[in-house]
Amino acid sequence: MFWFKKIEKKEIYKYGIGGGILQILYILMVAWFINSMDKAESQSDPIINIMSVLLLFVFSATISGFFVLGYPAYLALQKRLQEAFLTLLVTILTLLAGGVVIFSFVILNQ
Repeated sequence: MFWFKKIEKKEIYKYGIGGGILQILYILMVAWFINSMDKAESQSDPIINIMSVLLLFVFSATISGFFVLGYPAYLALQKRLQEAFLTLLVTILTLLAGGVVIFSFVILNQ
């Protein structure tokens, strides 16, 4: 049965932490992009602005889904459910730790 297979902890940590770090970097890039677009103060059509925001949202959801759920989904399809769950858990904990570090940095620099 699948839960008696030996779990390679290095692989779980590598992909979990890697996915979390890539997600944090992607979030920082999108935040920087939105901040720089806000400063540009373009006078474009409101419909174009709404479409751009929605397109960015859908693209970001796709990229985020890949970073967070890509490897766990691959493991789940191979019926390695315990490894998939642990990889997802490590990714979520990495995102939580990154969020704590970023918010602490923001609060301390006010």
